[in-house]
Amino acid sequence: MKFIQKQQVELIIQQACKENFTDSEKAIYDDFILEAGVKDPAKMTEATADALIRYLNGCDASNEFVANVVNRLAQVAPAHIMTKILLSDNDGDGVPLYQEIQLGTKATVFNTPSEIAAAQQKQYQFFPIRNSDIEL
Repeated sequence: MKFIQKQQVELIIQQACKENFTDSEKAIYDDFILEAGVKDPAKMTEATADALIRYLNGCDASNEFVANVVNRLAQVAPAHIMTKILLSDNDGDGVPLYQEIQLGTKATVFNTPSEIAAAQQKQYQFFPIRNSDIEL
C-alpha cells in the first residue's frame, strides 16, 4: 500500500508543477503559505511541514483551495516535504490529504467511514458508454 501511495503522491507533485497560476493566484496561495509559518517553501523542513499541516487543520478552507495551496507549494517545496504533507492525515480520519482531495471529502474535517465509502463509491462509479451500433 505504501508503494501505491508514494506513486500517487509523485504523480500529484508532477501534475502540480505543470499548474499555471496567474500572478494574483500565486500571491493568494503564497500569502496563505506564509501565514501558515512557511517563510521560504524551497527550504521547508519537517517542522515547517508540520506547522503547515496544523494550520490547514485549523482553517475552514474548501478542498479546491487546499488543493491549489498544495499545487502551489509543490512547485517550490522539496519533494520529500511534499510527500510528508500529501501523506498527512490532518483531520485524523485515516484518509491521507492527497486522497481527501481526490475523493472530495473535507480535508480539514473528520469524515466517518460511511462518508468516506460514499465518496469512494461516487468517485469510482461506472457509466457505460453508449454504443450507437446497438438498436433497442
